[in-house]
Amino acid sequence: MLIVFDSVDIRGLRVIHFEQLLSYIRDCGFSGIYYGNQAQFWKRHLELENWVAEIIDHAKSEGVVIPRKKGG
Repeated sequence: MLIVFDSVDIRGLRVIHFEQLLSYIRDCGFSGIYYGNQAQFWKRHLELENWVAEIIDHAKSEGVVIPRKKGG
């Protein structure tokens, strides 16, 4: 079965959620612990770190609002 992610619902999350996630990613980087193939792990690590940092930068842009949860 093919599963396609064309969007990820982030309603209800705030910038602080992404900042906390970025903190976890950076803590992992500082610790030096990795899983599996080292080169591949650090490549993914850098991609994730940059992706979350871009989310934070965009979310802090003027006029950007993350909607509240449905029913919340």
